[in-house]
Amino acid sequence: MVINEKATQAILEVGTRSEAPAGTVLIEEGVFDETLFYLESGSVEILRGGEVVDTISAGDVFGEVAFVERRARTATVRTAEDCAYVAAERPDLLRSLADDAETLFDFVQAIESRRSAHMHSDSDQEVEAFLAQVAEEATSHRAVHHPYLLALRDRSLPDMKWALADFARQYLGYSSHFPRYLTTVIGRLEVPEHRAALMENLTEESGIYESEEMEELAEIGVEQEWIDGIPHPVLFRRFCIAAGVEQDSLTEDAVEVVCWREMFLSILSGGSTAEALGALGLGTENVVSTMYQHFLPALEVLDAPPSETVFFPLHAAVDDHHQETLMDISRHYAATAEGRRDLLKGMRKALSLRAGFWDWLHARALTQGKCDEGATLMF
Repeated sequence: MVINEKATQAILEVGTRSEAPAGTVLIEEGVFDETLFYLESGSVEILRGGEVVDTISAGDVFGEVAFVERRARTATVRTAEDCAYVAAERPDLLRSLADDAETLFDFVQAIESRRSAHMHSDSDQEVEAFLAQVAEEATSHRAVHHPYLLALRDRSLPDMKWALADFARQYLGYSSHFPRYLTTVIGRLEVPEHRAALMENLTEESGIYESEEMEELAEIGVEQEWIDGIPHPVLFRRFCIAAGVEQDSLTEDAVEVVCWREMFLSILSGGSTAEALGALGLGTENVVSTMYQHFLPALEVLDAPPSETVFFPLHAAVDDHHQETLMDISRHYAATAEGRRDLLKGMRKALSLRAGFWDWLHARALTQGKCDEGATLMF
């Protein structure tokens, strides 16, 4: 890559010079770091999935994809022979160029050009194809079109009011903890921009919306005074009251609810970051707008004001924004085979847990809770 003399000098001044024998791994695929390397002598190999896809010679730079996009390393870089190189950290390098706008602009342009040259066109296509495929798998999953949800939609359960009250009572023990799920994932993200993006979603959970979102919600009949400044758990409790749930019954969760919640949290906190994103993004936020559509016809049996059941149309709308944010973050992790595997694993775990929960609620709705007598846990 050709970069101007001032930019090259900046790399040499702020970077650390090192030497490495042949066979040394300088960058590992899937790892997060933003170091930019300038190769003084020797050559390095670029590997994806263990296969050599390119070679870089002295006088060139490498590591520019993560430097520009601030995402996981998309390839492994290994020395093909004895090498001397300079490694410059992203903040140090940009700070050194901050006082010279022209040099900074030329440098960024050159890095971006090199990034485009190094990235194989089929790599991004592979990521997009993967995400589209797993998103389709999620929205087609039994958990999203469960017989219980379809029975609610068709209002075909034996006692619809009992079923809605039971759903409200049980689901509260899961949904009221959503801010906890979100903060768990935020705390695991390595890139500051990713954490900031999900923090915006967290503010929505607290009832704070951008003006554009308010306008979109107004178009579907959601009035500002119904939701503005009201946390989502409070909105769900309003639905509970509209469904006829006794407030005294909200003090303790059923064992099945606790199991679902704790197992879901264990996915978010115990697996890899990609697995947590797969569970919360692809396996949860990605399906909510589709899944909650089944509830809208069922709400009519309550004959309640729309302000009391706004939780469902609200989430059918704003969760699309949440999913877009989580999908953008997932693209960084989907750049590696391991990341794709863990995204899929987290998604399938989350959907399986939800399907098990619907199984339990469906059985309860058909028997008005009598199925629980002597029953074993569904999970």
